[in-house]
Amino acid sequence: MTTLSKIPNSLRQVFNLLNPATSTTHNFKNSKILITVSIGAIGISIAFNYLYARLKSLRKKRNHSNTFKLIEMIAELKGANVRIKNPDNVELVLQNLINSGKERLQVVSDFDRTISLCSYNGQTCLTSNAVIEMSRFVSPEIRKKFKELRDYYLPIEHDIKMTKEQKLPFMIEWWTKSLNLTLETQIESTDIKEIVRNSTTHLKNGCKWFFYTLERHDVPLLIFSAGIGNVIEEWITQECGSYKNMKIVSNFISFDEITKKINGFTGSLIHIFNKNEGVLLDTEYEKTIHNRPNVILLGDSLGDTEMANGFPSLNYILKIGFLNDKVDEFLPRYMDAFDIVIIKDDTFNVPNAILRAII
Repeated sequence: MTTLSKIPNSLRQVFNLLNPATSTTHNFKNSKILITVSIGAIGISIAFNYLYARLKSLRKKRNHSNTFKLIEMIAELKGANVRIKNPDNVELVLQNLINSGKERLQVVSDFDRTISLCSYNGQTCLTSNAVIEMSRFVSPEIRKKFKELRDYYLPIEHDIKMTKEQKLPFMIEWWTKSLNLTLETQIESTDIKEIVRNSTTHLKNGCKWFFYTLERHDVPLLIFSAGIGNVIEEWITQECGSYKNMKIVSNFISFDEITKKINGFTGSLIHIFNKNEGVLLDTEYEKTIHNRPNVILLGDSLGDTEMANGFPSLNYILKIGFLNDKVDEFLPRYMDAFDIVIIKDDTFNVPNAILRAII
């Protein structure tokens, strides 16, 4: 049926009204009304057909665009330093993170060499532990002891032939000795600001936007670190500010209220292999992530892949790993452990691009 055939019968009278031979038989006033109604009906019919054709065209374009994968549309994922072992799985997770929306999302991240730089101006950056060790507040004797611990235990941490279970007692031993040695430094609470300000370590480019965007959209950010929480907190504050949606779980130094000197650590020991959300069960922070089963996880060590473990009812986890050194040796294992591996990148471009797609 044609469009004109759908126009009301009164339209057919328009031609008669405009015909001199027939117009004299009609009342002029009624004819004017009828012409107005008829012209309006023609306009509505034309508009309807235009909108129908437009919607049909848009639907066709949308269906065509759906044939493209998200993983191909995010330019940062095509970078030469990005590796994805299973693109189909990453596509599935990305689709679900986007479809579920920001209201169902949380972010869990490591700090040292994930948020902070691995190198700066050609020099290796210090971790949140090491900045205290190398500061002017630590004597050469204590600094030497820190180095001896690191030289002994670090090869064990990176030994690809040892299992996590085999490494675990060594890591607990290392962190316990290291924190006890930190107590011997007798640093004061006011020293932390200077230690951070004078360090050569900085946060990665793009972190500030990442933090700001998460806070703006009320997405919880959990920073898990086996480092020193006071240093991490001060670093972020000095370079990016403070954020109400951010929770830091780490080894926090406690200070004497009178002398202001270090007198211990608060909470349980956090080491490289016990960073997981299970420690947050029955806490206030658990309430903020209770209905957020989707996770973006960021880390730089194989142990970081388990940071979201221990929390029930998780749906989709996108694991992004920063591989900072020994690429040839560790890349295969990182690609097995992480969904996306970023090689020697001092920016937050990839996490930001993914967050931008979700938000």
